[in-house]
Amino acid sequence: MRVVRSIVAGALIAGAAAVFASLGAGSASAVAVTPLAGGVQVDLSPADTAWVHQNQFGRTLAGLPHPSAASFGQALDAAATVSSAVPGGRVTFTVYGPLDQLNGTMLALK
Repeated sequence: MRVVRSIVAGALIAGAAAVFASLGAGSASAVAVTPLAGGVQVDLSPADTAWVHQNQFGRTLAGLPHPSAASFGQALDAAATVSSAVPGGRVTFTVYGPLDQLNGTMLALK
């Protein structure tokens, strides 16, 4: 059961890209999701970055039962906080690997 829960949580973390894409749908500044070999890159718009910061969405992701969830959620909230402090600031991140061993990078951009 633990393996199944870990795989499901991994899918949720990797599926965060879909959540961000749906948040950006209907706005002029939609989220850009780019498939990569073995992973995905997600570029949040400044509006989506502000939403992540205001709603502390990373805290929600950090609560998932997956080894990568806590660090991913904390990094997402930290990057969104930094980026939201400047006009046009945004967050971009990549997620790689099998669902039970996700890794990646996160950047706060101006």
